[in-house]
Amino acid sequence: MELNQLNQSIQTNQLDQLINHLVQADSSVAGLDEANICINGLNLYPSYPIILVGGTNGKGSVCAYLSTILSTAGYRVGSFTSPHIFNYNERICLNTVPIDDATLSQALQQIINFCQTQCTPPINLGIFKAFTLAAHLIFIQQKIDIAIIEVGIGGKQDVTNLFEPTISVTTNIALDHCELLGDTLEKIGLEKAGIFRPSKYSFFGSANPPHTLINYAQQIGTRLEQFGVDFGLSKNNENELSFDVWCADKKYYSLPYPQLRGEAQPRNVATSLAVLSKLSHQFPVSIGTIKSALLNTQLIGRFQVMPGYPQIILDVAHNPHAVMNMLQNMVKLPMAKQTIAVFGIAKDKDAEQVLQLCHNRFDKWCIAKIRGDRGLSAVTIMDILKHHHVAEQNIIKCDSISGALNAAYQIAAQDTTSRIICFGSFLVVEEAYQTISNMRK
Repeated sequence: MELNQLNQSIQTNQLDQLINHLVQADSSVAGLDEANICINGLNLYPSYPIILVGGTNGKGSVCAYLSTILSTAGYRVGSFTSPHIFNYNERICLNTVPIDDATLSQALQQIINFCQTQCTPPINLGIFKAFTLAAHLIFIQQKIDIAIIEVGIGGKQDVTNLFEPTISVTTNIALDHCELLGDTLEKIGLEKAGIFRPSKYSFFGSANPPHTLINYAQQIGTRLEQFGVDFGLSKNNENELSFDVWCADKKYYSLPYPQLRGEAQPRNVATSLAVLSKLSHQFPVSIGTIKSALLNTQLIGRFQVMPGYPQIILDVAHNPHAVMNMLQNMVKLPMAKQTIAVFGIAKDKDAEQVLQLCHNRFDKWCIAKIRGDRGLSAVTIMDILKHHHVAEQNIIKCDSISGALNAAYQIAAQDTTSRIICFGSFLVVEEAYQTISNMRK
């Protein structure tokens, strides 16, 4: 083994050990107070502007557009997103490139050492909190120009909110993580509005924000801008290859539809450009740069059409709102002789509502439990489908998502106009993507 390969192997093993330590944490033990102790003890006081992006769906897309546009314009951009698809490094990027093992290991080791030696009693921050702090530790060391940070769950009580944002974004509000955030849009809206700041710009990237969000914005005096009121988009009816975005103080004409597919993506672009318009004095970006970046923004699993036949689509949709968007996108696809679902979902998601929305949109269901303890059993998924009158002969219960995709592939191979859609979880997309890559080598 060459020296470089040996060093890489050592670094990977070290990173795996650090991550295993963080995974073992009881997430209820180390809260925001403990995270704040670590932030202060490690002197994590960013001087760079922070765009904090929350919401139920679309957060990852907005972060991807912002990061790609600013990176293409020549700025040094740090981004933190979650969850990852293939490996933990994806969560922390410099100019859209995942951080290397050595840099990530060094940052995590520094955080873990502080938690073990400087906190009484010693604490374990867990994966998400530790990675949030590691991101800012790395960004400070790397002297970035601006950070794009994706909120984890909610907003007010999320560790990402401990770092003061320059601009706050809430993409939309839908029902998800109800056991933590509340069982109504108004309750969830108030929690997610907690990332807003007095006298600073805040954005809501969809129509009809909850009243609680609007009221909170007014109470604290944030400068809230809303999609359809303060910024928006118009599609060019004569030329379906482009659309326009308008903001309060700027207009962007003839933008190409982004590489990311889906009905919601132009709205995500509009939100991103509205944000950038408020930073144009510090981070000017040309229209040519924007157009180029839209065509080059990449994000795995957002209604991603894989090359080859049969057609396979990957979508991380795992809550009712995201599944409704997926179904709208399916309508625009060419006709297929049959559409096959490859599906798995976590126990804490609303599987009943998700499957109620889409049970009759697929001819066959290839189902499996996703990896880990959080996965809903294939037996339970089958019971829900049968409750919604899906015939048992149209349900294939498999041991893994990889097995479910192979079963779907065998069915679809009988006719090249068949289509496979893999959805329900980030873990579904991860395993399906790897399985497809192995199939088509």
